[in-house]
Amino acid sequence: MAPIAAPPARRGPIVLCLGLILLYPLLSVAMQGSVQHLSSTTGELGARVLTETAIWLYAAIVLAIALFWEQRSLASIGLRYPTLATAGFGIGAALAITAVGGASAYVVYGLLHQPQHAEAQAAAIARGSVVYALCLAVRAGALEELLFRGLAIEQLTRLTGRRWLAASLATLAFIGLHALRFDWVQLIPIATASIVLTVLYIWRRDLLANMIAHIAVDATGLVLLALRTHQLTH
Repeated sequence: MAPIAAPPARRGPIVLCLGLILLYPLLSVAMQGSVQHLSSTTGELGARVLTETAIWLYAAIVLAIALFWEQRSLASIGLRYPTLATAGFGIGAALAITAVGGASAYVVYGLLHQPQHAEAQAAAIARGSVVYALCLAVRAGALEELLFRGLAIEQLTRLTGRRWLAASLATLAFIGLHALRFDWVQLIPIATASIVLTVLYIWRRDLLANMIAHIAVDATGLVLLALRTHQLTH
């Protein structure tokens, strides 16, 4: 079957959205890195609110371009009314990610004895705050699924006409862009989680289920690290 190309009039917003999606990790890393600098003038709480607001606003702009310029509907990116199946598949995917992620982490860190840096990096970001850890988990789960699953897969499908090619490209981009913060060893568990989330989206096309799974996995890890850090510092 020949590829189904997007109408020329719609290529502009699609390419712009995809470019902004690729820039999103740079923004989020820069914003998180600026918290300590901003806290000297706004206080730590003010700095966190400002940086989180900027990141959410950036994602809202990308979504607005897709909705109003590309004229895409929310349903076209898997956003629809949640059902019991939404929660069930989200929780099931979270358990699957935990299982395959734990297995890959055991191989990498247990059997191959590679150094583990991810926990220290995540703990430094959460800084012992359970509330902030939850905020980070919600933001990462909601926005990364919106950008890299809902929008990127659908827009790349529109450009290429091949859904699995689009899904593969979006997944590779998601994994590769995490290299901005993590080394190649840490990318292995991230890759396994990303593959599970991509398969879930292609299968169900239910973005809320993806978000539930992503948030649940991140929240569990970040909250435990925040609690551990808080205990060590008190």
